[in-house]
Amino acid sequence: MTAAGLLALAAALFVMSATPGPAIMAVLARGMAHGLRPTLVFGLGIVAGDLCYLGFAMGGLGVVARELGWLFAVIRWAGAAYLVWMGLCCLLRPPARPVAVSAAPCRSRNFLSGLALTLGNPKVIGFYCGFLPAFVDLSALTPTDGLLAACVVGVVVYAVVVAYAWLAAGGRRLFSSGRAWRNANRTAGAVMIGAGAAVAAE
Repeated sequence: MTAAGLLALAAALFVMSATPGPAIMAVLARGMAHGLRPTLVFGLGIVAGDLCYLGFAMGGLGVVARELGWLFAVIRWAGAAYLVWMGLCCLLRPPARPVAVSAAPCRSRNFLSGLALTLGNPKVIGFYCGFLPAFVDLSALTPTDGLLAACVVGVVVYAVVVAYAWLAAGGRRLFSSGRAWRNANRTAGAVMIGAGAAVAAE
């Protein structure tokens, strides 16, 4: 894979990842509701989902992924339901600053949430199984090319997630009063519910 091809892949990924959609809405909502660290773990799940679809595309399984529409519909609906549930939790949370919970289950839950959201996101499926093969000859990729492509995917997608998470968490730190926290929780809850509705509608 040439340097020009890697740059083209990076540019396409950046546009796809940075364009507001369910994943970005979920990152913003989590950053506002839970802070930077849990959102970064959530972002790792998003990256893992992207890498799964990149592997499907490079392995010639894009057609299989498209044909298993019912499976991805189930994943999408489960992810949408989870986002709505998290949004309701934010809406009903007391105005006090949230108390940290056990790190291990929180990390695994955040990671799996990001993974499920990406696996059920039609935009991601369309990019890797439809758009990507149109400008990258996946059949001619060597193992080294595949590794380079995976590195580009990981770096670009996670950089976009980190940027949005940092902005959301920075806004979260501006709140100091109980009323401000209540308003922040309500905003985050509404965004999460909106993201869940967007995932279900796509």
